[in-house]
Amino acid sequence: MKEGLPEIAINVEEIETVPQARGIIKGLLNIIEGLVKKINQLGKEIAEQKEELRRYKKQSKPPKISTATTAKKGYSTRNQGEKDKGLWHKSAKKGQLPIDREEQLPEVTACNHCGSTTFTIIRTWNKIVQGLIIKRDTVQYNGRDKKCTDCGNTYSSIIPEGIKGKGFSTVLSSWISVFKYDARMSEKLIHRFFTGLEIQISHGQINEIIMKNSKKLGESYGHLRVWGQKLSWYLHSDATGFFRRIKGGKILKEHLHFVGHELLSIFTITEKYNAVLLTTKVLTKEAIKKIIYISDDGSPNGALLKILYKQLCWVHEIRHYLKLSPRAKKHQEQLRTVIGELWNWYQEAKAYGRDPTEKKRQELTEAFETITGQETGYAELDNRLGLTRKKQKRLLCFLEHPGIAIENNLAERDLRPAILIRKLSGGTRSLEGNRSFERHMSVIHTARKQGLHIFNTVHGLINGELSPSILTQKIIPLPATSL
Repeated sequence: MKEGLPEIAINVEEIETVPQARGIIKGLLNIIEGLVKKINQLGKEIAEQKEELRRYKKQSKPPKISTATTAKKGYSTRNQGEKDKGLWHKSAKKGQLPIDREEQLPEVTACNHCGSTTFTIIRTWNKIVQGLIIKRDTVQYNGRDKKCTDCGNTYSSIIPEGIKGKGFSTVLSSWISVFKYDARMSEKLIHRFFTGLEIQISHGQINEIIMKNSKKLGESYGHLRVWGQKLSWYLHSDATGFFRRIKGGKILKEHLHFVGHELLSIFTITEKYNAVLLTTKVLTKEAIKKIIYISDDGSPNGALLKILYKQLCWVHEIRHYLKLSPRAKKHQEQLRTVIGELWNWYQEAKAYGRDPTEKKRQELTEAFETITGQETGYAELDNRLGLTRKKQKRLLCFLEHPGIAIENNLAERDLRPAILIRKLSGGTRSLEGNRSFERHMSVIHTARKQGLHIFNTVHGLINGELSPSILTQKIIPLPATSL
C-alpha cells in the first residue's frame, strides 16, 4: 500500500446479502471522503508553497476576483429573522438634539401687498441646523513678577495648574487620545490635522502626550480590572493576534485579549495565549471563583482553565459542521439535515433565556442528546457529533443560568475596532505602547457602553476631574429567574 492511501480489502465473492453490500458501500463512501479531504489539504499546501515561491521571486500578487460565496454549500438553514424575509426596515431617529445657541430670524415689517405694518401671529416655529466649529485656540498668558516693597519677597503671576510645564493645553492633549483610540486616526493623520490648524506639534510630541495620558489612565484601567469583573456575574472572552515591533525591525507576535459584556470592555496584551495567563494576567482571582465564562472551545479555554461555569459559543460549534465538505450526495443530504436541526435547536435555546421553565430545559436537553446521539454512517459527521456530545456540560451551561448568551458574538464585535487600530498603526513599539493600547481601549469602549460622553469622560479621567467609578456605574443585574 502506498503511503497516505487506505487499504481496501473487499472480497466481492463474499457479498451475499443487501445489508453486507450497504455496509461495504458506506465504507467506500467514507474512504472517498477521506481521500477528498487529503486532496484538499495537499491543494492548500501547494497553494502556500506557490505563495512562498512568489514572495521569494518578488512577484506581484495575482488580482483577486470576487465571487458570491454566501450560499456556496447550501447547508445552512438558519432562520435569520425579519431581515431575511424582507420585513426589516430602518428605525426612525429618536431623541432631541442638544441646542448650543439660538438666533432670532429677521421678519417682514411691512406687507408687500397693501403696505400694512400690523400683523397677527398665527404660529411659531423653529428650524434646527447642526454645525461644528473647529478652530485653533492658542493662548498667550501674560504675567508679571512683583516684589514686596516692605519685605522684599518676589511673586510671579499664578499659572493654571493644568498648563504648568506644558506647551499644549489639557483639552488638546485629551483630543489626541480620543482621535487615536476612538476615531482610529493614525499619529500621522493627527499631526496633519493639527498642523493644518497651524498648531506647531511634532510626531514625537504626539506620541509623548499619548504615553503621558496612558499613565494617568492607569488607575481607571485598574478599577475596570478589579471592580469591573467583581461587579459582573458573567464575562465574554476572546483573543486575537497582536504584534510589537522591537529593535532591529523584528516583530514580536503577541495576543490581545478581551473580557467584558454589554457594559464592560477590558483589553489585555500578553506574549502567550494559554490557560495560565488567562487566570493570572487577564482574569482576577475573585472573578474566576464566581463568573460564568462565555468563550469558544479553543485549547486555552479547555480543561486547564479552572473556571467552574463555562458556556461554549454555539455559533463556533455549528461552524465546525459548516467546514465539512462531503462529496457524496448522500453525505451532503445528511450534513444538511444535521445542520438544520442544530440551527433550529439554537433558535429554541435563545428563546429559552427569555422565558426559562423546567419543561423547556428538559426538552432542550433531550433534543440535544437526540441530535448528537444519532449515527448517520458518514464517518466525519458522526465523529463531529460525538465531539459535540462530549462538550454537553459546557454547551448547556445556559440551562442552569438563564439570561446568559449562548454565543460569543459580543467578544468578536468588541475586538474588531482593536484589530482596525492595530492594522492602521502597524502594532506597538514598546511595552509602554502595549499598556497605552490596553488602557485607552478599555476606558473608551467601556465609557461608550455606559452611555457616557467619550471626550468628557477621557478628559475628566486624565485630569483627575472624574472618579474611575464612573466607568462602573451601570451593572448587569442578576436574572430574576434561576433554575
